[in-house]
Amino acid sequence: MVTLPSHTSHAFQPLDMACFKPFKTIFIRERNKVMVTRNYIELNKITLARWVDKALDQALTRKNIILGFIITRIWPFKGHGS
Repeated sequence: MVTLPSHTSHAFQPLDMACFKPFKTIFIRERNKVMVTRNYIELNKITLARWVDKALDQALTRKNIILGFIITRIWPFKGHGS
């Protein structure tokens, strides 16, 4: 468990920095690509799941997760890279 100092979570949230922002960017890109190429969108659970799946695969990688901790200078793991 990692405890963050009060009123600093905006600067110290590793997953926000390195995973959730790319997830949102990729998700929006996929959504826009479908909306433009098909000139319509009937949003259903399957379409939404495809966008989420693609965005998760690209954004929530081991590399991005570790990078988030490096960027925020939080390293909760002993041995840096174990």
